Amino acid sequence: MSSIKVIEYKGDKKVLVKLIEELQDYLVKVDPLKRRIRLPEYGEIYIDNLLKEISENNGIIYIAEFKNTPVGMIAGIIEEFTKNDEIEYISSKPAKVLELIVSEKNRGKNIGKLLMDKMEEYFKTKECDIIQVKVFEPNKDAHGFYKKLGYQDRFIDMIKESK
Repeated sequence: MSSIKVIEYKGDKKVLVKLIEELQDYLVKVDPLKRRIRLPEYGEIYIDNLLKEISENNGIIYIAEFKNTPVGMIAGIIEEFTKNDEIEYISSKPAKVLELIVSEKNRGKNIGKLLMDKMEEYFKTKECDIIQVKVFEPNKDAHGFYKKLGYQDRFIDMIKESK
């Protein structure tokens, strides 16, 4: 798949909605507690919020295309290091990958790595010194993917149903 292009997102919101809905459908499927859902309006609302967060936090979205067809996307922001952060952590310029999506039929073709490389390159130009990603624990493939790229487990979020 050497003809994959990674380009900056320029405004076809339908592309983002389709990709995020595909990801959410996958996460609903792998959720062992069956707590995730996808309402019909999910994609539109989620992408509107994502675009707002990108615009407010010096962020960017890249789209991966194969033969002019979108096959993946990545969204990231530069986070603010706050006064409260200073009492717990060394001074830093943190970045965060908010979403990384590769359409199901295109997984395993190095597209995720191309998108991550592009985002990491962007963060370097902004002089970020750490990059955070979050992974839904049941998504073992994504967790393994990030580990291969050198990311380390940092925090663990746990849940228990109260009956």
